[in-house]
Formats: sequence, C-alpha cells, structure tokens
Amino acid sequence: MKMGMLVFVFSVISVATLFSSCSLALTQDGLTLLEIKNTLNDSRNLLVNWQATDETPCKWTGISCHTHDQRVRSINLPYMQLGGTISPSIGKLNRLQRLALHQNSLHGFIPNEITNCTELRALYLRANYLQGGIPANIGNLSFLTIL
Repeated sequence: MKMGMLVFVFSVISVATLFSSCSLALTQDGLTLLEIKNTLNDSRNLLVNWQATDETPCKWTGISCHTHDQRVRSINLPYMQLGGTISPSIGKLNRLQRLALHQNSLHGFIPNEITNCTELRALYLRANYLQGGIPANIGNLSFLTIL
C-alpha cells in the first residue's frame, strides 16, 4: 500500500512539473510594456488588464499588435490622466509605429531610446509636462511623419 501511495505522489509531482514547464509566457514586447507601466502613475487604474500572466499584450488597454507576429504596433493612451515618465524601455519596441500619450500628466524627458523605434510613424506627446528637447537622432526615423 505504501509503494502505491509513493508512486501516486511521484506521478502527481511529475505531471505538475510537466504542465508548469509547458505554460505559456508573456511575449518580450509584453514584458517591455510592463517595464513602461512601472514608470507610469495610473491613478485611475485604467491599465489594470496589463497582466504578466497573459500570453500576449495585444488585448491590453491601448495596445494593438501586428497580426502576423503579435509584436506591438501602437500604444494609444491619450486623456488617461497618466503621470510619471516615459521609460527608456520604449526603445525595445522596435516594431512600434504609433505612440500616443498626449493629454496626460507625464513629466521628465523624451528618452533617446525612442529613436530605436525605427518603424515609428506618429508620435503624439503634446499637452504633458515634458521638459528638454526632442532627441537629436529623431531625424533618423525615416517613417516619422507626425510629431
């Protein structure tokens, strides 16, 4: 009887280990968005559905993705009373085409890393409390038409 119980316990542990190692993890873009969220003050809790337990960020508030590879295409978070700063992690989203953070309460500088978003087409940052200049290399973003 003890041997049967031992086999049962071992089987349960083995199955649990197998399933936990097969679980899906959040994409790298999703992890980057969580880094960005950490520098924001979301006093209205509008980004509550940005969860590390999700497989992809593509259904998160304000996020849209490219359909073929699930990479982040746009961040659209205007008029959300967000405070804080724009994280340098934004530069990791190299497939980003639209960044709309206007009409919030963001402060600090526009990070130089934004110039790593080589597909960026539109950048909306007006009506915040940003300081300093626009990063010098932003002129290298050949697709950028709206600033």
